[in-house]
Amino acid sequence: MSYSNQVLKKIKYFEKTLSKDAIYTTYVRSLDVAPLFAQYAWLQLSAFDLTELGMGLLYNILPVDFQPYNVDFTYVTPTPSETLQGIWAKFEPVDFAKLYLWMADFREYVIENFKEEFQPEILIGVVPKAIYGVTPYGRGVYDPVVAREFLRATFWKLRLIRRPDISWQKTLDEIAEYIHMVGVTDEHVFNRLMMIFSAQMFSFTLGLSLLGRSRLTETVEGWGVVPIKTAEGEICDLRFKTLDQLQMGFILGVTPLGYGLLLPKQTIYKLPEGKKNPAIIKVLVEKIRGIVSRLTYVTWSYSNYNKAEEMLDPHKSERTTQYHELLSQREFVENWVANRIPPDEANPVKIRQYQNAVLQAVAWRAKRHAWGYGAWKYMSEEEFKGWWIKNWVRQGLNEATLIALYEGAQIWLKRLREEKLSLGLKVKQQRLSLALST
Repeated sequence: MSYSNQVLKKIKYFEKTLSKDAIYTTYVRSLDVAPLFAQYAWLQLSAFDLTELGMGLLYNILPVDFQPYNVDFTYVTPTPSETLQGIWAKFEPVDFAKLYLWMADFREYVIENFKEEFQPEILIGVVPKAIYGVTPYGRGVYDPVVAREFLRATFWKLRLIRRPDISWQKTLDEIAEYIHMVGVTDEHVFNRLMMIFSAQMFSFTLGLSLLGRSRLTETVEGWGVVPIKTAEGEICDLRFKTLDQLQMGFILGVTPLGYGLLLPKQTIYKLPEGKKNPAIIKVLVEKIRGIVSRLTYVTWSYSNYNKAEEMLDPHKSERTTQYHELLSQREFVENWVANRIPPDEANPVKIRQYQNAVLQAVAWRAKRHAWGYGAWKYMSEEEFKGWWIKNWVRQGLNEATLIALYEGAQIWLKRLREEKLSLGLKVKQQRLSLALST
């Protein structure tokens, strides 16, 4: 890319993100989309979180470990010295384990959320995750780190970057096969989430459905009935009575044997005063309400670390300079790849695919704060390389070319990942340091 094009991209980034007009426009747009965002948040977050919470008991994963369930932030007002450094907002992650002690202990979790008569049976099947050097032998389960990371976060992240159809399902199959996960696990994850989504839209289930969007429940012999498409592609009618049956119950023909609890017709959740939400769902409701109410803070997160005088001139904006440095890294990768594609594959479409593949190899192991990418971070370089090659071969790229690109990139790959992380933090660290010194 020529110098003039780079400058134009910088100016375009500044005008759309950091200029005073961009900040005002972002604020107005956040008000415009607020109703749609609220609907999206309630539909998506509740389905994801309730599916995870039900599966937590089946896979021995605590609520506090699941993402996106444990992803939330609170707004902190910056000090006057921080404001002078262009810090318009501070966002602190919520520590759910401190706010709700029962989230970090299986026994307390079960006692807090489930009826007393069902607690012994639930606790029998719960074996906590062991910690090397801490848990006595035989008192816990030592899970493979990568497999556990996929279950607690990455499967759900992939649902957000893939459509909830054959694309997501194939991705789950590939991962489960590569990391030698139990064969039915990926099907179970798929079916559970599809059950929740279907019940959310085609029935009115307390704690899940959304007033004004969900339909009245069709019933057969006292059971709610909704359609569902399973991981095997079969379309069938799902019968249920309670939310917990969808989350963790054994449902014939949909749930693999051993991956569900035999539940009674009535809910096993503890309902305070006979009608209020159990603690675990109360936390979910409060979290989503907070996220919806803080939508306009997006304005300040986009324009953060941006002084008033920087909003007037892109050449004085350190955030714009940071963007240019990151853009230069991307262009280096793209040019490097384009010059190494064999002649028989050197068409614009294939070159773009190979560029995207190598950019993924850089970025997915160098994420600063995006949840769901931990599984790739915890892989060894060889494990990641193997997964990466299989992933792109299945998308139509040549295996030999992919191997040559990955091996050739070893000269700079690790260093570029480190620089990417460092650049992403550069302006933030400088501004916080200057604010402390004044």
